[in-house]
Amino acid sequence: MAGESGILTRVRALELVAQRNVSSLYSGNYVTTVRGSGMEFNEARHYSEGDPERHIDWNMTARLDEPFVRTYLEEREREVIVAVDVSASMHSGWQERSKLETAMELAATLGLSAIEAGDRLGFLTFHERVVDFSRPLGGRRQLYTFLRALAGQQQAPPPRTRVSDPRAAIHAIQSLRGRRFVVFLISDFIDHDVPDDLRFIGQRHDVSLVHVYDPFEYAGPGPVRLLAMAPEGPTQARSVPPDASGSLEAMQRFLAEAGARHGLLTVSVSTQAPVGRTLSDFFHRKQQWIR
Repeated sequence: MAGESGILTRVRALELVAQRNVSSLYSGNYVTTVRGSGMEFNEARHYSEGDPERHIDWNMTARLDEPFVRTYLEEREREVIVAVDVSASMHSGWQERSKLETAMELAATLGLSAIEAGDRLGFLTFHERVVDFSRPLGGRRQLYTFLRALAGQQQAPPPRTRVSDPRAAIHAIQSLRGRRFVVFLISDFIDHDVPDDLRFIGQRHDVSLVHVYDPFEYAGPGPVRLLAMAPEGPTQARSVPPDASGSLEAMQRFLAEAGARHGLLTVSVSTQAPVGRTLSDFFHRKQQWIR
């Protein structure tokens, strides 16, 4: 019972922090090329910079002497999948938040934003295999199911013999055939495993790589070894950054180049960074990228 009480407390805390972050975002503003499946007229609203000209309601614009656009259900009910790495290294951290706690806040913010925008939310957690998995569903109950899965991972002991394998997440997403998704893959990418399998989902879905890191990992003059703090398995006892400099810039360059091969955008999020502002800045950058 104490364990259940702890999970519920974490769920409530996650919801509160996500609500605070979402208030700084335009609800559902993933800035994506993925649309929903419907074409039914939804409502007219004020024109916003970046809205397609073909959606301008010229009659209403002329009548009210200010630009309005028509929105359709195709602009709503998108299907969002948030994939969270819960491998051993994600449990480490030397700041107020661990990498896993930062990833949870990111995931909860994205999930709440999706539900409040009327979109469908799917989720999965993974290490060397998928742990929790749900196809996209709508409604507040789905959000609570997601938050509960995240809180359960935080309460569970770190899976010290588990490596991180993004292929597990990729293959799970591929199993949901017939739709296009907005996908956020959240990980520290500490194994430097950004597999070419991403091309399979990058070609069809709108995929963003969200790199979570602790500044201490890149604070020294050389590579940082995390064997004692965050073992990724007995054969993974090695330096974290991708080159001898051990710099954050090197890791970001590595991820950007890997993402560019498949037409994906990447963002790095420090465990010290405000999640709402970081996501807002990323969506603004993505908007410029799409244009």
